[in-house]
Order: sequence, then C-alpha cells, then structure tokens
Amino acid sequence: GYLVLEGVLTEEEMSAIDPWFDHFVAGKEAAKMGRDFCDMSQPYGTPPEKFQLVNAMLPSTYEPALANNIFHRIAQSIADQLYAGEAAMDYEQFLAKRPNQAKAEFAMHQDLGYWPKTANTWTATFSLALSDSMLKNGCLQVVPGTNNEPELRKHQPKDHGDGASRDTSHTLVIETKPTDEVVYLPVKRGSMTVHDERIVHGSGGNLSSEWRKTYVAAFRDVETIRQERAMGFTHSHNDTVNWD
Repeated sequence: GYLVLEGVLTEEEMSAIDPWFDHFVAGKEAAKMGRDFCDMSQPYGTPPEKFQLVNAMLPSTYEPALANNIFHRIAQSIADQLYAGEAAMDYEQFLAKRPNQAKAEFAMHQDLGYWPKTANTWTATFSLALSDSMLKNGCLQVVPGTNNEPELRKHQPKDHGDGASRDTSHTLVIETKPTDEVVYLPVKRGSMTVHDERIVHGSGGNLSSEWRKTYVAAFRDVETIRQERAMGFTHSHNDTVNWD
C-alpha cells in the first residue's frame, strides 16, 4: 500500500518550490482562500497565530504560476508508471507542522474516507519532504496491508466538542484495531512517499525545534476526477457537499 522513493528531487529543483511553500504557509493568500487555509489539527476558525498543523489547500489554484511545477511533472511521470489507465493530478496541498507542537498530529485515517465514492477509486498520493521528515517531527506512519481490507473503516469527525461535524472541522478519525502494526516512514528532504487511498495512515506531532514541511499531490483516474467535479467536489474545504 505504499512506496518510499529516495532522493527524487535535487536541491536545485527543491529551491524552486521552497519560496512558494513559505508564501502560502505564512498566510499570504489567506484572504482569498477561506477554509483552504486552516489548521488540520483544530477546528475551523482557529486564529492563524495558533495554528499547529498548517494546511494550504490547492495552492496552484490560488497562484497559477505554481502550476505544472517540477514536483507536479515528476509525480505525473511516476503515476503514469504505476497506473495502467490515464491519471492526472486531482488535488495538492502544503502541510507544515510548527516546531515544538506535540498536538500537530494528523489523525489516523484512510484518504478514501474523505471523498465521494466513485466506481474507480485508484489513487497515488505523493508526499514530498521539503524538510527532513523524521520520527521526532512527526513523519508519515502507515499500517501496511490495510489497503486490502474488504471494507473501508468507519470515519467520524475529530472530537472537538459537542456538535462536531465536517462543517466545524475537516479532520476525520478512524476506529483502530488491536492488530494494527504501525510502520514509520522517515525520509530526507527531496525524497517522497507514495501511498494508496485505502491504507490507514497519519502522523504524530512535531517535537523538534524546526518546521516539518511537506508538499502533497494526489493523482487519480481522469474519469474519476470528472465525476468528482460533476458533483461539485474539488477537494476545496470551501466546497458545499452533502455528506449524508
């Protein structure tokens, strides 16, 4: 359900992405992003100065100059090698864990739990390390083989008090099992992981004194993307979706 690819981007290639990441994580586009600039560990409406796990969703939608960047092109090439059909980038996001934030956690989940169900669910989600991603700063963790479970696990909104829903917080959590065996995936800057839409995964808080920086891009079948858009689903947190 996952791959680890070492040293995929060079420092020169990474340097073209770094300023964009810093621009978005600093909130430079926040005024026009709405809920697409948020904290993935806390409810919507959390003041940016209190963000722990900063999320900037769909950055190249808000700044088209970022579109078709080197990460997009390399990830597309890898996705084409992994998939027998025709795949395209479905969405992207910048994720940043503030230093010394033990609660900057990404709850264990399956990506498919967040999305409308389509006939073809194939997905390859790329997580490019813009900083070293290690145990101490909350690297990706997976439960291998869970992508083969016959049923998707039950997902529910993260508990932020009475009345918690996807209208108050985007984050979902799953029911874990005693048999779940977690594997940690530390990677160096310029390396990446690729994971399946059904694998159980998440990440811990950042106990280091440095930011943990990640650029995520997910590739799906082009017909699946067309079906999502026809439903009005773009992966924006500003979408209006009837989750019932």
